[in-house]
Amino acid sequence: MKWLVPALSALLFCLADCATGGSETGTGASPQAAAVLVDPPARTGAPTLLIAMPISPSFVEVRKSLVSEVQKNFNIHTFAVGPETTAAELAAVMQATNPVCVVLMNNATINLYYQVQTSNPTAQTPPAVLLMASFVEQAQARLRRATGIAYEVPGVTAFVHLRSVIATPVNRVGVIYRPPFRAFIQRQTSLAAKEHVELISVSVPNDVTAAGLREALHSLARKSKVDAVWMLNDNGLVRDAEFVDDTWRTELSDAKMPLIVGVPNLVAPGSSLGTLAVVPDHEALGLQAANLVFDLSDNDWRVDAHPVELPLSVKTVVDIKQVRSNFGLRPDALKHIDKALE
Repeated sequence: MKWLVPALSALLFCLADCATGGSETGTGASPQAAAVLVDPPARTGAPTLLIAMPISPSFVEVRKSLVSEVQKNFNIHTFAVGPETTAAELAAVMQATNPVCVVLMNNATINLYYQVQTSNPTAQTPPAVLLMASFVEQAQARLRRATGIAYEVPGVTAFVHLRSVIATPVNRVGVIYRPPFRAFIQRQTSLAAKEHVELISVSVPNDVTAAGLREALHSLARKSKVDAVWMLNDNGLVRDAEFVDDTWRTELSDAKMPLIVGVPNLVAPGSSLGTLAVVPDHEALGLQAANLVFDLSDNDWRVDAHPVELPLSVKTVVDIKQVRSNFGLRPDALKHIDKALE
């Protein structure tokens, strides 16, 4: 189904095993990219904050609020990352700008930094703040001197929001996960229980096939009789449009079950896929990142002692048409929705 291709592209971009934004790099960006990422004038003697990021509206929005807060204290150098950007190019920019800290947005950019560090394990690299990436804690564990802000909103937050929107009960929520996310799911299970939500989890192999994922979804929907399903921001479970159509859509369309997703692009009226997306408020995320940078600066950049933070502010996107047709819309639901689509 052609409608799903842009949505999946955006999802995979946010999860970021693939980067988007064209082929621009920091040294050869297009005029359009350069216009979007204009840095404030540099000031002599001020420390430099390097921001490495793809060029996409969501990332630009986060950068805008981040820069507005820190530009009085730091010189800003923005390095635009595209699918052809190499670790050597990132290393060259770091050497030229000598930043006191680097802000890395999306998993592909973080992976470039990982390559820089592993190519010379004894070299000193600046501390890193990780943003707009899936499962930041796992990325942090691979790096030296890194912290950040998670992009995943705790599942319980999404479950409570779903309860405030739909009339049908939300007492049992199903989730599919691969082995690397076991600890994450265990934490989410405990948090959900505090809100009297039972999280029913099904583990699948790292290399799960479409048939295997369909079987797991079928088990949740038909045997476990969950009230809703939660889709993790995991590229291993959301590979491309054909894979999603052959798995998530095939199993959940007939079940008429709410699907909670982690990116807004998968909530689209008429798609019969995502029902509710709960995502970080990007403007607020930039402000939170700025405060994190200030905190690290005040503590001599001791990032290893600073745990990954959860996003402080979220936004909800809801397919109102799907809710009305299948689950019933609560009378006061619109009070709890930031963006209603129909």
